[in-house]
Amino acid sequence: LAGPAKMRIPEHPKILALGYVSDALREALLARAAVLIVPSPFESLSIVLLEAWNHAVPALVNGRCRVLDGQVRRANGGLAFRSGVEFEEALTYLLTHPVERRAIGAQGREYVEREYRWPVVMGRVEALLDQVVAGRRARASSRQELPA
Repeated sequence: LAGPAKMRIPEHPKILALGYVSDALREALLARAAVLIVPSPFESLSIVLLEAWNHAVPALVNGRCRVLDGQVRRANGGLAFRSGVEFEEALTYLLTHPVERRAIGAQGREYVEREYRWPVVMGRVEALLDQVVAGRRARASSRQELPA
């Protein structure tokens, strides 16, 4: 487990709670991960989710978080769970179906390529700025046309 713990992590020989990790270690963990699990029901844009998809790692997210659920659905880059049983079934599926797991992860990477690469993001920012400038020009022009 990497990242801050918001709950008590049980002592178990197969659980290693790392807490915060360096960027280099995070990259190494993601490069070797089979699945990224994001259990939080309180996320906004999940940067670690996008980072995992950069490595074609599928996600298992808390379906009670509308943002994560929406990202996973739009990307077709993972599965969502809403209960312990769903969590177990989804994780088991991902771990026992490597071909499908890799395909789901690849779809996540394609989503990042389509939606979050700098040229795409900058194009959207520039288009928004163009709209703001055009709106200001239109308002200024209409004020000039009004009789005094």
